[in-house]
Amino acid sequence: MKTLKTLRSKFAAFTLIELLVVISIIAVLASLALPAVTGALTKGQITQTTSNYRQLYVLTQAASLDSQQGGGPGAFPGDLGGSGTSWSNALTSNNAYCSSNTFANLYNVKGSNANTLYWNVTSSSEPNSVFLTVKGITGTSNSLSYDGTGPYLAKGGAVVTVGGSAISFISSNSAVLTNGSATGGTNTTGSSSF
Repeated sequence: MKTLKTLRSKFAAFTLIELLVVISIIAVLASLALPAVTGALTKGQITQTTSNYRQLYVLTQAASLDSQQGGGPGAFPGDLGGSGTSWSNALTSNNAYCSSNTFANLYNVKGSNANTLYWNVTSSSEPNSVFLTVKGITGTSNSLSYDGTGPYLAKGGAVVTVGGSAISFISSNSAVLTNGSATGGTNTTGSSSF
């Protein structure tokens, strides 16, 4: 009986050194994993933003087609005088395509509408003309660049074109903005104000 008690006490206790070594190993592993986890979270947020912009494109395209069939102007910002207020009203008036809250949720990035830029494009703009981007995208009709000042800083951003192409980019693949898959709209600068 004494032997069993002695064995239990030997295996049940850890020394302070052993506990400190285990805790330090866990801390090192956690510090190695943290950048990967935050990078994955940011990529997920960028993908969500791209999806939200694509939904706004679908709503705008539907409103534009309905308007053209009824003989009115399209529903892209350029069709409505380049006004963000007119564009949002075209989509949210009487909850025709979405509610004001839904529009705000889709348009705002990280809780602010200043992080999204709409471009002054029309329904007849070239399909690769930019419609929606995160803040920090600049350029002309020939090329776009990202200056890293957007809501995700140098980690990346999102672009949706008039043709409906949705592009998520991270800092290592921002060349996608200049290889012809997305170009600036008729405006050389976007706007976020309504």
